[in-house]
Amino acid sequence: MSEIIIVNNLDGGYEVYVGGKRRVFVHAVDNVSLILRSNEVLGIAGESGCGKSTLAKMIYGAIIPPLVVRSGSIKLQTRKGNFVELNKLSIEEMRKKIWWTEISYIPQNSMNILNPLKRIKDQFINVFKYHDMNIDKEEVMKYIKDTLISLSLPLEVINAYPHQLSGGMRQRVVIALSLLFNPRIVIADEPTTAVDVVTQRIILSLIKEWREKNKSSLILISHDMSVHAYMDNRVAIMYAGNIVEIGEIFELFKEPLHPYTRALIESLIRKGDKTLRKGLPGLPPDLTNPPPGCRFHPRCPYAMDICRREVPPATTLGRDRYVKCWLYTGRG
Repeated sequence: MSEIIIVNNLDGGYEVYVGGKRRVFVHAVDNVSLILRSNEVLGIAGESGCGKSTLAKMIYGAIIPPLVVRSGSIKLQTRKGNFVELNKLSIEEMRKKIWWTEISYIPQNSMNILNPLKRIKDQFINVFKYHDMNIDKEEVMKYIKDTLISLSLPLEVINAYPHQLSGGMRQRVVIALSLLFNPRIVIADEPTTAVDVVTQRIILSLIKEWREKNKSSLILISHDMSVHAYMDNRVAIMYAGNIVEIGEIFELFKEPLHPYTRALIESLIRKGDKTLRKGLPGLPPDLTNPPPGCRFHPRCPYAMDICRREVPPATTLGRDRYVKCWLYTGRG
């Protein structure tokens, strides 16, 4: 499989003002490197506030203040085969050349993308108009109907307003909009947030079926490791702005290397296992003033002196496995 997105040493976050005077920087993404291959599902996991959504926005190219990229690069291989550096394109260039066709984005909250004053059909029509697509109204309506049917939505949805739909239906409408032009890459940011377990399964199955049919690639953001077990080929574990481990999904569940990854997996409920689940003590660090060394060391049961002083390097343990932890460098 060829590499279609290459993220290299990406560093960025939010420039914000405290009390309207003092400017501080939130280190939301710190020296992140990863790749996405064609026809692959890459998961990004970690607890709330670890930088998952910020990384997703950076890869998508939605670099809107106060979000800034300080250094690093995000390269995309286009349909034509050439690579473009996304973080060097303007928002207008992203809109015209990249968004919806090369990369599409499914946000966390469906109401953030749907206009509450427009019917669902008009929201689809606006997307076609925005892309200057020369399709007559009958073709547009057929396209919309086919897309809704493919996501198991009743055709009555076409004439509804967003507030008339359930949360799960709105989320599927947003997914339908995101997949309208069969993008090569989809970034789904917590696509099952605030829906019940049954609707969650429906949404994930629909995304999975669409992706397999179109042979597209997917970056799936979720704090839920069971979602990653169902969907992913590989998963990147993120903590306090860092990618601390990457591995193939079955390998990572079978043998988690980083102490944080172990804690995430050990928290899962297993069928027939009645032992008490262990929680991880403490809280994630303040990203305006992260701790020195390994950012996980204040919560890590294996923390050593070097962990408190130096940032661990990425240790490669195979083609698709690496971990950032002093336990695997030979210096711990």
